[in-house]
Amino acid sequence: MSTRTRHIKVGGVLYTRETGNRSLLSDFARTIKERGWKVGGVVQEVLEAADGTREGVDIVDIHSGDRIPISRPTNESMSSGTCTLDRGALADSTAPLRDAIKRNVDLMIVEKFGEREQDGSGLADEILQAVVQGIPTLVSVPSEALEGWNAFSGGMSDLLPSTPEALWRWWGPQNLYRELAHSVEDGPVERIVIGLNWTLVQGPNGVGLAQSPRKGTPGCNSLPDSASLPDKGLKELAQLATSWNPFETAIGIAAINAFTNTESKIAELKTTGENGLDVFKDVDGPVSIVGRFPYLDDRLPEAKIIERQPKAGEFPEPAFGELIGNAEAAIITAATLVDHSLANIMAAARNTRVALVGPGVPLNPWLHDHGIEVLSGLLIEDADGAARAVAEGAGAKRLKTFGREITLRATD
Repeated sequence: MSTRTRHIKVGGVLYTRETGNRSLLSDFARTIKERGWKVGGVVQEVLEAADGTREGVDIVDIHSGDRIPISRPTNESMSSGTCTLDRGALADSTAPLRDAIKRNVDLMIVEKFGEREQDGSGLADEILQAVVQGIPTLVSVPSEALEGWNAFSGGMSDLLPSTPEALWRWWGPQNLYRELAHSVEDGPVERIVIGLNWTLVQGPNGVGLAQSPRKGTPGCNSLPDSASLPDKGLKELAQLATSWNPFETAIGIAAINAFTNTESKIAELKTTGENGLDVFKDVDGPVSIVGRFPYLDDRLPEAKIIERQPKAGEFPEPAFGELIGNAEAAIITAATLVDHSLANIMAAARNTRVALVGPGVPLNPWLHDHGIEVLSGLLIEDADGAARAVAEGAGAKRLKTFGREITLRATD
């Protein structure tokens, strides 16, 4: 039995003949796999001739790519309207699901909830087994089968529209730490500097920053074998981003940025040099800000500021759910990556435009899929100067003199 924490997370992706996106789940599965996750299950592929005539249906094993032909219409079946489903081949399609359960995948996708599943046969047993084992599971559900799906799932599933945005919201921003760490390729670590305000990691091609946790932050513990940290590769340091020790998290985020925020990576993207605090200055609705940025009174005088230790006129941390949920746009400090509050903030910002701002922002377009429209960070150009400033307890204003601001918009 898996050691995975048993938590039911199952989504029913609703579609109709008019609104269904045939490639939605296969595209999502491919992207998740490319980002380092283990994905299993099956998707369907409709085969069409050059003139658009339907030639059959294959079930495709997401893991292996093997195909199982489950339907091949004949002239007789097309004229009579009889079903051409190969029930023997359909039974074979349970094997990829059983294999995925055995491998304890990170995500199971089943692009089938038909009549057989509704009556408890077909792939029904494997779907239930995956859910019970705690494997996040997405199932494609035709809208006319909604009542049957609710009965099958006990009303415990999330009902999702057939859009990429809905799938990413369901997958959740809590997974972005592992995704970012997966993206890092290994290389030597040149140096690590943990300063009063900032943490710096230098890799073979660039420098990354993350905000150091405040003194007395819950969960802060001394770093075991800290002298050996530079001996670890950049990829191993990046894995620390998932740690619940804020010092380790800061090192992990800085390592991710040392790989991501480099001249070669930035050259591949369409970016601007605008200040992240200006990206939402023209929105019509309310703007909420998580974190106390400089010059807010000049740039966004009407914005509602949310702070852990609020000053007069600011709002306490527990207010973020209501304020961000009702805002037109939100600007969020990259420090929320270090204290792991970003996932909860993004959950509240489902209908809010979001910018992640600060020297510790990973300039990775993958974050756009998690609902972050604007990424505004810092590309360090003077590694020695930045390292010296971090060691001396410098603030963000001084750090910016050792690099240049980079902003990346999802619309670009």
